[in-house]
Amino acid sequence: MDNTKALWQLEEQFWLGSSDFYSATLAPDALMVLPPPAGILDRAATIKSVSSGNRWGNVLFRDKQLVSAGPAAAVLVYVASADRGTPDSAYVAQCTSTYVCEGEQWLLVVHHQAPIVQAAGGHA
Repeated sequence: MDNTKALWQLEEQFWLGSSDFYSATLAPDALMVLPPPAGILDRAATIKSVSSGNRWGNVLFRDKQLVSAGPAAAVLVYVASADRGTPDSAYVAQCTSTYVCEGEQWLLVVHHQAPIVQAAGGHA
């Protein structure tokens, strides 16, 4: 798939971007499946949550894989390490994101995060 770089750039912006980015890039029926207390958020709830602030300041992806689901769909699978700029905000999760291409634009349909629990003093 020749859109690999563009999809990974979109994915990074879903971690770091503004509510305007979400408004422009979430599919109409998009869902976010996040750990509690957030839970399952529809498009409107996701945009509202992002608008409230407290965004991630940094994110790194590792073990990245892209699964092509035809010419107009793709799934990204990876481990994300993110933080909000403080040591106590470190977060590591296994993630999947499903995108569809409508016209020339990739839209996020479903994003899922499964936190990786770290042992005391250990690294994920």
